Order: sequence, then C-alpha cells, then structure tokens
Amino acid sequence: MSLLAFRDEMRFLPGYFANVVAESDGVVALDDGSTDGSAEYVMGRPEVLELIRQPVQEPHHWDDARNHRLLVEAARRHRPDWLLGLDADERLEHGFRARAESEIDRARREGYSAYAVWLREVWGSPTTIRIDGIWGRKRHARMFVSRDDHEFHEQRLHCHWAPLNGRLADGSFPPADLIIYHLRMRYAEDRIARRDRYNRLDPDREMQAIGYDYLTDETGIELASIDPARSYRPIPA
Repeated sequence: MSLLAFRDEMRFLPGYFANVVAESDGVVALDDGSTDGSAEYVMGRPEVLELIRQPVQEPHHWDDARNHRLLVEAARRHRPDWLLGLDADERLEHGFRARAESEIDRARREGYSAYAVWLREVWGSPTTIRIDGIWGRKRHARMFVSRDDHEFHEQRLHCHWAPLNGRLADGSFPPADLIIYHLRMRYAEDRIARRDRYNRLDPDREMQAIGYDYLTDETGIELASIDPARSYRPIPA
C-alpha cells in the first residue's frame, strides 16, 4: 500500500496514479491544504482507500512528522502488510511490485521490518539520471512493515517514512535493490526553487547538515541513461 502526502500537485498527480496503480495495492492519501484541485482529483481516484484533508493554511507550514503519523495510522485501518511512502513527483520502476515481493521474502528470512531503497534523480531528459557523488548513493527508508509499535521520526522536514525501530544495530536501514525516480529535479528552474524553499525553511541546516546549495551545484556532474529494463512508466514528454 502506498502513502501519499501532497499539496497543489496537479502537475504530477495524473502521472503518479498512472504509475502506482500497477505496482501497489491502493493508496492512502493526505491533502495538506491544496487549492489547485488536487484534493478533488485524488478523491475521485478509485485506487484511493482513504483521503485525509487538512485545512488551507496561509502561510503554509509543511510538517513531515505530522503527515507521516496521520497516514500510517490511517493505513493501519486497512490492514496492510507493507507500506511505501511515495511523493506525487516520484515514480516506481517498472516491475517494482515483483522485485518488492522478493525483497519482502528476504526480509522475512533475515528478520527485517524496513528497507532503504534507491532514489534516482531525473536530470534534464526524462530518461537520464545524475550519478556523480552523493547523487549516485542516495537511498531513502521508504518501505516498511505496518506495525502497531511504529516509532515515528519526529522531524518537520526530511523525515524518515520507515519506523526508527526498523533500523539495524548501526543505525542504518537495510538496503533493498528497488528504485524510485524523482522527477522534480529534471528542470533547472525546479532545482533552484527547491534549493531556495529549503534554505528558507531550514536556514541553519538543522534538519539536513549538508544544506541545500548542492541541489543546484553542477560541479563534476555525471549523467547516465536509465536502464530500459528498470525504467518507469509512463515516461513524461
């Protein structure tokens, strides 16, 4: 089951549902005060099992920890096995479900209850990703067992979806060979807007030590074509 928190994402939502419908057993969603018709669109999707609606706020204050808690608690009402946090501007690789089932079998054998998956940043072309430095190493803890004792990561931004009590002894999450593609880094104007937004929300880098200027730094940039066997669908124009 996929978990979706969104606000004013009509640019990405149709592609999200076209992608996730083949790879997930339904969606539990949270609208964080949209005004562009996103909530009404999501409400009309047959894949959506439940939609939580937050009131419009001016100014808006995004809160990952609150949204994750509300979504996980709502999802439990639908008795899922595993959950996956996936944003509106993200896409699952084709065949994600079959690969995920294999990883879930491995988790049962090895006693895992959460996984960190690959996050690939689409850059320039819709079939190109950035792979130099940190860009080739990004993993996010997105896939995890639905559990009553879920230990939530209480951080307003860049919050782990997976429960903290799903980590290994060294504090990391076990890795899974699964790919999520992030589309919002494709265009330079989106990268600049993302950098500026997070610099405004977290000026002292309290929630991400590396800061945010790296989002637009192209020093040493290296791009690679997405493996067609592990691409995502639909590919945007």
